[in-house]
Amino acid sequence: MSVEGIWTSEILGLFGWETTGILICENGRAIDGGNHHYSVGSYETSGDQIHIALSVEYHSTPRTIFGASDKTLKVEINGTVENDIIMGKAHRADRPDQKVTCKLTRRMDLPAT
Repeated sequence: MSVEGIWTSEILGLFGWETTGILICENGRAIDGGNHHYSVGSYETSGDQIHIALSVEYHSTPRTIFGASDKTLKVEINGTVENDIIMGKAHRADRPDQKVTCKLTRRMDLPAT
């Protein structure tokens, strides 16, 4: 299954799923953004597994999703693709033991060029 498309991203917080932004996957490239951040990176798939690596830059007050309020950080997501959902775990690249449950939901395919 191709993961190319536009996805909403969410993390599992204390009060349930919290939307964190929109992720666009195209030709191995990942571009993400939301109310507080933007990021660029890449993704790789193998069967139903996906690995996403992002360099995140906060343009307003940083969220403390990973326990720190750094303005820049590197985030990795490892997950499983099933139908139009990616379920996985996100972590800072420098803190692989500190994982947050995340979910990406496909919202649309990329338009043909």
